[in-house]
Amino acid sequence: MKKVIGLIIGAVVVIALALNYFGESKEKTVKPLMEKETVEFWVVSDPHYLDKSLTDSGTAYQNIKQTAAGKELDYQEESWQAFIDKAIEQQPDMLIITGDLTLNGEKASAEKLAELLKQLTNKGINAFVIPGNHDINDGWARKFVGAKQEKTEAISIADFKEIFAENGYQNATSYDKHSLSYSVAVNPTYNFLFLDSNIYPDDNQPQTRPATGGTIRGKTMSWVKQQLAEAKQTNKKTLVFLHHNIYAHNKLLSSGFVLNNADEFKQLLAEYQVPVVFSGHIHAQDIMTETVENDRLTEIVSGSFSITPQSYGIVKLSKDSFEYQKKENDVDTWAREKNITTPQVRNYQEYIKNIFMEDGKRLAYAQLIDSGMTNEAQMDIAAEFVGTVNIRFFSGNDYSSEEEVEKFKQEKGYQIIAENSKFLKEYIDSIIQDTNEEDNRLNKSF
Repeated sequence: MKKVIGLIIGAVVVIALALNYFGESKEKTVKPLMEKETVEFWVVSDPHYLDKSLTDSGTAYQNIKQTAAGKELDYQEESWQAFIDKAIEQQPDMLIITGDLTLNGEKASAEKLAELLKQLTNKGINAFVIPGNHDINDGWARKFVGAKQEKTEAISIADFKEIFAENGYQNATSYDKHSLSYSVAVNPTYNFLFLDSNIYPDDNQPQTRPATGGTIRGKTMSWVKQQLAEAKQTNKKTLVFLHHNIYAHNKLLSSGFVLNNADEFKQLLAEYQVPVVFSGHIHAQDIMTETVENDRLTEIVSGSFSITPQSYGIVKLSKDSFEYQKKENDVDTWAREKNITTPQVRNYQEYIKNIFMEDGKRLAYAQLIDSGMTNEAQMDIAAEFVGTVNIRFFSGNDYSSEEEVEKFKQEKGYQIIAENSKFLKEYIDSIIQDTNEEDNRLNKSF
């Protein structure tokens, strides 16, 4: 009997060694999402969608619009439909949304957005999403009834995976067990990593407010390294998508916006020669490239799809080249073609620009009044100035030479601000100049 047992154990060991040997020598093969060499994808961030079923347009809703940081909330379904119709017409391979899909994590909003995205998947256009800091377990999830805000069902982690199952998770090559991160083998040349960079409550229950900051948690970082290593072994390139930023794109928009462990994460990306990272969160269109560990690492931050000029990026990706171009959602033309007569939809670009302009002016008035100003004529001039430079910065049109910056500082609005509000002056100084000459396009060779 001992002899028989010994033979069985020996056979098992031989089989295990053989499996281990052949397993190591055999390359891991993963069927890519598509075989085509050139891929086109569109990228959007921070749509902050609010479903119409959550509001009756009463006073509570009107009040929230005044504190929504210039977001357009009334005609989101129409603007999304215009965008989806354009995508169906032009047939990109993918649409990618880098977080803050919903206004404040309302489950009904997520379900409606997933319903809209299904139009794309039905036409063979893959849609991939990752959560932002406003999407999951958000204690601010509300519906607006008359003069009251009422709690509405928030999105849980399980809800997110279920609602957006067709928007990434079903096509994933690998999942991270410790977050909502996943990877996709896009074609024979590229893998895409979609990373969940959010910080959730310890009990995974909705709290009073969502956490603004983000991080790549330790176990998720290990999973990312594994994905990058496997891609390198098979001579594949990797692009990365997340919600939070890896660079400080503005000195006043860094705390709570840049990853808590950005330096460690950037070093990992540089080690595996990741060329481009996409993110959102700050609502401002911006492109930055820096040298990290002797490699040039670029981050493209998409402006928020909920504010003017409602921009999105079109990326054409081949084996050796990368071409990015910012576009603006043309709701106006779509509305005319559909014979829609609603003025706000028919003149949508002007409408959303005015919303954002008024939000910038409110910021100026509040700060100037708080500083003790009483001269209304001067406050009007300063507020107009703030509204104008705000639009310029958030739309990615903020490159200025030193001479142009000096011209800004000679304007009456700037001088009024400089004399009366330290906070506003610091804010304006931080947004009137960007040393990168182009935030709306990028061409790279790999």
